[in-house]
Order: sequence, then structure tokens, then C-alpha cells
Amino acid sequence: MRFTIATRALATTLLLSLTSATHIIPDAKGKLPLQAGYDYIVVGAGIGGLVVANRLTEDPSVSVLVIEAGDLDDRAEDVSIPGNIGFEDPRRYEVKVKLATQEFLDQKTRIISQGKVVGGSTIVNGLVWTRGSVADFDAWERLGNPGWGWSDLLPYFEKSEKYSAPVKNGSGAYILLHPSVGNHGERGPVQVGFPNYCYNQSYNFLDGIRELGIPVNEDINSGNATGASMIPSSMSAENQSRADARTAYLDPVLERQNLHLITGYTVTRILHDNGGAIFPNSTHIPGASGLSVTGVEFAANSTAQKITISCRKEVILAAGAIISPVLLQVSGIGPADLLGSLGVDVAVDLPGVGSNFQDHATLQPVYEYTAPDIFTAWDIVGSTRDVVRQEYLTNRTGPWTAPMVNAAAFAALSWVTDRVEEILDAATNETTNLPSSYDATLRAGYVAQQAELISLLARIDTPAYEVMSTSWGQLAVSGMQPFSRGTVSARSASIFENSPPVVDPRFCSHAVDCQLLLMGLDFNDRLIQTTSMAALMPVPQPGFGITEARNDTALDGIMRSKITSGFHPSGTTSMLPLEHGGVVDPSLRVYGTRNLRVVDAGVIPLIPGAHIQAAVYAVAEKVRHLLYHSSRSGMFMMKVLITARKQAADIIKAESSEALPAAKPWLKSSHESKRSSKPRHVPQLGPTHAAHEG
Repeated sequence: MRFTIATRALATTLLLSLTSATHIIPDAKGKLPLQAGYDYIVVGAGIGGLVVANRLTEDPSVSVLVIEAGDLDDRAEDVSIPGNIGFEDPRRYEVKVKLATQEFLDQKTRIISQGKVVGGSTIVNGLVWTRGSVADFDAWERLGNPGWGWSDLLPYFEKSEKYSAPVKNGSGAYILLHPSVGNHGERGPVQVGFPNYCYNQSYNFLDGIRELGIPVNEDINSGNATGASMIPSSMSAENQSRADARTAYLDPVLERQNLHLITGYTVTRILHDNGGAIFPNSTHIPGASGLSVTGVEFAANSTAQKITISCRKEVILAAGAIISPVLLQVSGIGPADLLGSLGVDVAVDLPGVGSNFQDHATLQPVYEYTAPDIFTAWDIVGSTRDVVRQEYLTNRTGPWTAPMVNAAAFAALSWVTDRVEEILDAATNETTNLPSSYDATLRAGYVAQQAELISLLARIDTPAYEVMSTSWGQLAVSGMQPFSRGTVSARSASIFENSPPVVDPRFCSHAVDCQLLLMGLDFNDRLIQTTSMAALMPVPQPGFGITEARNDTALDGIMRSKITSGFHPSGTTSMLPLEHGGVVDPSLRVYGTRNLRVVDAGVIPLIPGAHIQAAVYAVAEKVRHLLYHSSRSGMFMMKVLITARKQAADIIKAESSEALPAAKPWLKSSHESKRSSKPRHVPQLGPTHAAHEG
């Protein structure tokens, strides 16, 4: 059984490589045996690209070409085994993007990882599967997107997943989970489950959270997104291995003759006419003005010959929230001033392309557990690793079934502070934090988003921040409702000279974001002093000790030097009304075009208070429904747009918040752990969250 995973991986990869019906490779002369044209061309084989390609080719009369810059993964143990996350680095399937200097932190840069592989970042992420709250998605609808509220998206959340409830063994954390009936899919492509092993520290964490008055949430994906819980993962309950976009949406359909995939090629431009011609078979909206996209140009590298391929219906961008806006910009679709500086002819002046960038700013402090009887993932070395590996390969049990993070707490603002009104006032009054490049439409859009964020923070079912627990004591804090906004801009007219583009999240450009993270660190300070957590003998890393936690000025300085990406880049091609800086309409069609759509995290208008891979799967599943109706009735989409404009004109600035409970006093302990001077490697969360879907 030792070679089961490797053998199965090799077989699957060979099958895909040899199946000419799907994976197209150069012939003996180095040419790609492609069709003259395709109905749909999909740019990027992450979540959005593979979901849409799978669903479109359910109709054998529809042809689809998917173009991916990365390669097929090898299904090796550093990819497929949950317990290796954070300890093995599958960098061969990642691209490291250097961020701009962070002006509002410490004047230094950061690195964000993106998946560059078939399956996108679902091949390298941390598997965490959370949706967000009902209110998160209802806010999307109120921002001018009819048909995108929670009740509209729930069927697509369910359609994407095959949910397996945790095995209840009569003790431990899993007995606290009771999945809501009717809220989970049973026959979807993405397997969602729980590990067969849970570190004891997860129980301490949940018990400590409850000591602080935070309730346990029996189903974090029910639409009520606050509380502490064991977190479901995108993993096979039966096989206890990674479930990703490739295994879910590509591998099962390798026999389809109407689906073609090419790997190792980068799309360099989206091709379009300049006269507004209409395709005979186009799915454009009748009467809509704009460009007709004719196809794409792509190449293996910057010196290789460029290849063009035409589309009969649509081009669908699914390259992720960083690359999709850059590809639009170098193709002449974006802010006119930026395009002019690049020497790119303006086809569509669309100010929102690359703006409204959002991410969950994250801290990763470690409170090392030093109790002598504690077993952590750090201990899986040498002969212990051999035993753990063998148990996993033979029985699919043991520590290697446990992902890096499988317990977390999502705290509502009113649960952790009695200064709710003060914080919300500060969030409301801060209006000068936007990039100077934002025009009037983007500023109007931000005002609408700001009102929604304030409403969300006032609720008790939507989190202000998340605390993620690992087996060795990392208590990572992520702000769940960021007010800061950033940008993504091409630095050259050549896509190959945009490695990386100019990516500036502008973390903490809105002061409330750092204020909420400070509150998260204060929460950690109280948490490690609870009876349940003190039993682990946690030792904070320098700068995050109990004494430092009581000095907000000192802690703020340390915190700003440690803030990094939550690996959830989104919003850069936002689904918003055009007058609010939007890039795509509620059908995800790019404004000013007839037959170009975006299907990735970039379309998210307001990032949900959750890890985003589940939401991106749902968005992509819904797009197939939109394409179905669009191809049969242009008037259907016209009605959607008319409704969107009417709703945007009368957008609700804030919803009525629920009554807030009385503030709960924190339990305090006089316990203070001894410091440990042991130097240890600290695995970081890394891309524990889906990006480039990636």
C-alpha cells in the first residue's frame, strides 16, 4: 500500500497526458493540433475556468478550449496529503508575487503565492472550506447585483460540494458539529469532509474559546458565520486526501471530445474588433453597445511565436484576481490614463479594472505549546514520520489526515469589545483612505461598500476577525471585513513583463483594519490565559507576550511589521454597477463588451468574512446557469441589467442591525507561561486560503 498514492497519481497524470481528446500537446513539428475556432475560450484552469469548462461541455455540441500557463500537477505527497500543508512546499506549482511597499505598515514589501497549475491554488491551498454569512452575500445584492444574495447562491454552494459529515465517536470536538439539514450538497464534484485525526490541542482551543463566552457553532456554513468550530476541508472523507478543482471538474470528464486543454501557454492579449461587429452565434445582449471579442493570442514564452485562436461565442477570463485585470489592461480594457502610460490603445475606458482590491490582512503569531505531553505536527520527524506516513498510506488514519488548520473561531465585534459604537463611528468617518487613482465612480462605489461593512460589523452572525488554530500554537488572526482598498496595475504592455504586475493591497490604509487586528491579538492574550489553554503551557513569540499585549503602542508597531496577505486577493474586476466603479455586470459580462466575461475571485464586490474558495466555486457554478439563459434569450439578460440599474439607483446604504447582546466580561487568569528559548522552525500558514482560485 506504500505506493498507492504515487501509483494512482502517475496513472491519472499519464491518462490525462495521453488523452488527445482533452489535453492537447504539440505534434512532432511543434504545432498544437487545435481546431480552427471554439465556441468558448477559457483563460485559466483554476476554479472558475475548470467549473465553467466542465459545465459548458456537458452539451456535446459546445466546444471549449482552456488555456493554462501552468502544468499538470504530479499528485505527489506534498500536494495530496493534508498533513503536509505548511511543512512541504510545492513551489513548483506556485508563482511568488512581490507586493508593493506597504506604506501604512512598515514600508516593506510582502510576497503572495498564487497557484500556477491546472487546478490553480486549490492544488496548494490549506483546504479550509467556509462560505460566509447570509448577510455577506445579501450585501452583494444590495450593492446592485440582483440574483446574487444568499438564497440565490445557496443552490450553487450545494451543487459544487459532496459534503460528508464528521464521524461522531462519542467524545471530542466532532460531537459539537450538527450540519444543518438542507444546507449541504450530497452529489457535487468537490468532496468536503473532516480528517480522521484531530490533535488534542484543538479541543483545548475550543474549550478556551467557550471560556471567553464565544459560543460553538454547530455548522459554520449554515449562513450564521460566527462562533468556534471544527472547520470542514476540501478533502475526501473516504481517502483523506486533497480535493481540488482538477480532481473535481477535469479528471472525471477526460473522455469529452468537445473539451480541449493546453498547458504551459500564456494568453498575451484578448482580441477584439474595433467596429462593433456582431457574431452570428454570439451570446451578446441585443442592443448592447461595445466590443465584440474575437478570440485570444497566446504563446509559450516571451520569445516564442504568438498563436491566435478565435471564439464563436465568448471568451471567459478566469486567471485570478491579479492576472485577469492585467490581461484586460494590456488588451486595451481599463483606466484610460493607465493604458496611455503603457502605450496601449484604449478600447474600453473602464476605471474599475484593477481597483477595489481586497484581501484579509493576516497575522501569524505563535504561542508555542511547551507542556511535556503535547504531540504536535512539529514532532513528526525522523522515525516518527516514517510511522505516521505508513499509517496514512495503509489505513488513511493518523496525524497526516489532519490539515494545518482544522479549528477556528469567528468573533462578532460585539462579543469581544464594548466599544462597538466607537469603532463603527471611526469606520464611518474615515473617508480619505482611498488610492489617488480612484475616480468619482470608484469613490461612489466605496461609499456604498463602506455602509455595508459597517452594517456587517454591527451584526452578531458576521465576524469581525478569525482566529485559526494549529497543533503547535499558531493562533493566526485575520480581519474579516477589510475597509482598506488597493490596486493591481500592469507595469508593461507585454504580459510577459508583468511578472509581477504592480500589486498594492494597501493593508491598513483604513485605520480600523489595524484596530481590529489589535483586538484579535488582545483576544489571543486572553485566550492563552484560560484554564483550557494554559494547560498547554503556551509561550508567546517575542513581541506578542502577555506584557507586550497590554501596551497597544508597542504591539501596534510589532503587528504592522508582521501583517501579511491572507491569500484571498479579490475585487479587482468587481461585479458592481458601472456608476459605482464596476467592471462586470450581474451576468459577469465586462462592461463595454458583448461577449467577454470574468469568472474568478476578481468579480467579488465585497469579500465575505470567510475563506473564499467555496464562494468562487459557487460563483462559477452559477455562471453556467447565466450562460444557459444568455444563449437562449438575450432579453433575459437585458431584464437583469435593467433591474440592476434600478436597484443601484436606490441602493440601501445600510441594513438594520440586529440587537446587540450585552458585552461579556472576560475571564482572566494570573497564569503567565515561562519563556522558551528553543529555536524552532515555524511553519507559516502560507496559502492556507484559495487564491488565483485561484
